Amino acid sequence: MLLQNLRKSIKPGMWIIAIAFAASLFFMYGRSEKGQKPLAEVNGVAISYQKFAQSYQNAYENYRQISKTELSPQLEGYLRYYVLGELIKNELLWQEAKKAKIKVSEGELTDVIKKIMEPFGSQETFMRYLDSRHISYSDFKEDIKRRMTINELIQRVKESIEVSDEEAKDYWTMENEKIGISYLFLEPGKYKKEVKTTPEEIEKYYEEHKEDFTIPEKVKVDYILIKSEEFLDKTGEPIEETLEAYYQEHLAYFRVSEKRKSSHILIELASSASEEDEKKAKEKIEEIEKKLNEGADFAALAKKYSEDSFSAEKGGDLGFFTYSQLVPSFSEALFSLKEEGEVSKIVRSPFGYHLIKLTGIEEAHIKPFQEMKEQVRQMWIKEESENLAKKEIDDIRKKIEEKKITFGEYIEKHPQYSKTTLFFARGEKIEGLGWVSQFSETAFSLAQGEISFPLRISEGYCLINLKEKKPSYIPPLKEVAEEAKGKLIEEKTIKIAEEKASQVEKEAKEDKNLSLLAKELDLEYKSIEPFKRTDSIEGISSQDREKFVQTTFSLKKEEISKPLRLTNGYYIIKSTQRELLLEDFFKEKEKFKETLLFQKRTKTLNLWLQKLKEKAKIVDNSSLYIP
Repeated sequence: MLLQNLRKSIKPGMWIIAIAFAASLFFMYGRSEKGQKPLAEVNGVAISYQKFAQSYQNAYENYRQISKTELSPQLEGYLRYYVLGELIKNELLWQEAKKAKIKVSEGELTDVIKKIMEPFGSQETFMRYLDSRHISYSDFKEDIKRRMTINELIQRVKESIEVSDEEAKDYWTMENEKIGISYLFLEPGKYKKEVKTTPEEIEKYYEEHKEDFTIPEKVKVDYILIKSEEFLDKTGEPIEETLEAYYQEHLAYFRVSEKRKSSHILIELASSASEEDEKKAKEKIEEIEKKLNEGADFAALAKKYSEDSFSAEKGGDLGFFTYSQLVPSFSEALFSLKEEGEVSKIVRSPFGYHLIKLTGIEEAHIKPFQEMKEQVRQMWIKEESENLAKKEIDDIRKKIEEKKITFGEYIEKHPQYSKTTLFFARGEKIEGLGWVSQFSETAFSLAQGEISFPLRISEGYCLINLKEKKPSYIPPLKEVAEEAKGKLIEEKTIKIAEEKASQVEKEAKEDKNLSLLAKELDLEYKSIEPFKRTDSIEGISSQDREKFVQTTFSLKKEEISKPLRLTNGYYIIKSTQRELLLEDFFKEKEKFKETLLFQKRTKTLNLWLQKLKEKAKIVDNSSLYIP
């Protein structure tokens, strides 16, 4: 069994490399052709476009395999950015690993390679796979060695980071301290009727804020759109040998991840559960675990005690799942079990406390060709239709370049493939296409009459011709007078609200009874039970939450804040109580330190990587290759 064998035979951390490889085969090979600029350089080391293209293709296929869907143009753009970033990061890490003189033994390397080959059934099948990807075995072996070396470097960085008891206590306090508050709320809109404006004031406001009324640059384009589905009936019918070759080239797409069958006993616990509820649930699952250790039958205990009614009646049976189909804490526990029949320690998940029993294993494998033949055929036809559509748009572009036909002539002859947009600004929705950032950016990069290179969007392949461009401008006051008046009224309204909030703060500090003051001044009053920094707060939006929490937790008991302006108005907050039970920290100290250590190591590693990038000399030529 692949995962189990990996855990037994490879030191901690190293097995991740093998799993990642077996899942995606994310290769990164190729050299820049003579005379070409590299896609990027990292401290003088070139990253070729060929290397990027191979990496992107494998990442693309891996996404399709996992999601069973095609990438949107927006996601394609993100994936290109991500792949290039990973190539740069890995080159930086490789350079650091060499400086640290990290070595990987031949034995460790051989073990990892054996595990990678296992899902392919035989060494011969795996070698054919490498050959279909135009990757030599020596290149493959060197790539795995690099990955292992980099992984060892990362492990060393992480292991150099520790958490002290005092640090853990400070973080625990930040996460568990509670504060109870009451507040008064002033909504600026209620003072709008008090605002008066004059034409002179509106004109003055307009002159002082002209830039706010800017009309952005807009373009109008003609475009030719060739859709791949129009070529589905022009691909021809592939022969058996063609499909088999295609299957071999796309083996990773037909890889089935390891699945595990499990049963569980669940003691439910709501996310809003109190500390007392948490304690009772923990005691209950511990009592069940004790019965299990004394020899009780798991299925019988599940039927009697499990609070997952759906699985309880089946003795806790959940069926088969892959690692990614379950919540992380459950998956981690289930996939760390070594043998069928083994039961986990108590596991905490968002649903409560579990005891998990491993009842079956389906190993990772490649689906056979004959079983997948029809799917392979459909994939081949779809890819061929894509290729034909791409060839068609390339041919059109070539004929225009060679002056065999003009863009306008093609539009006249083929109106079914041609469209014209309305004027649109950057970031605006384009009629008939929606929000297509690549299309928009390309359109704005063109000069008058210039024709773009072929561009892939979700609808198909297109060529864009800039028809007209309207420059950005500031309209005269007469065109935006109402808008200027509205903005001025809003500004004056906020100023009135701010003055009133300052007066309310003064009265609150004199009298300190916010409830009575709210009735007297006709203001909204609210009292909130003690909450943590991480809790959601009723009535406070996510965009205002951080500012609200920061202000409230800065208050001493009975202290009243200065007016706090948030998105919807002004708040005057009073701290009514603070709670912190340090006894709970000492009970859970080691467990909390473990969680904090993971978070700190992750954060420190990211900061270390960021500093590496900042110190490195990175040359990015991607704009020469990637639209």
